[in-house]
Amino acid sequence: MPTLELEFEVYCSCGKGLCRNTTEGKNHHSVFITIEPCEDCLERSRTEGYDEARKEIENEGGGCCK
Repeated sequence: MPTLELEFEVYCSCGKGLCRNTTEGKNHHSVFITIEPCEDCLERSRTEGYDEARKEIENEGGGCCK
């Protein structure tokens, strides 16, 4: 069976390298990679979620403490 060797680099859409966030594996049918999200993008998403929730609460009149 022929073998193909492929080298590549993995980057987040923000441009940060993901070499430490990528693992490779093999199952019965193929070789695969698993990519964990970039910590910077995860933190930005968390912050955006907090900001959206805070705005929602403010728009509803302060929640339970009116």
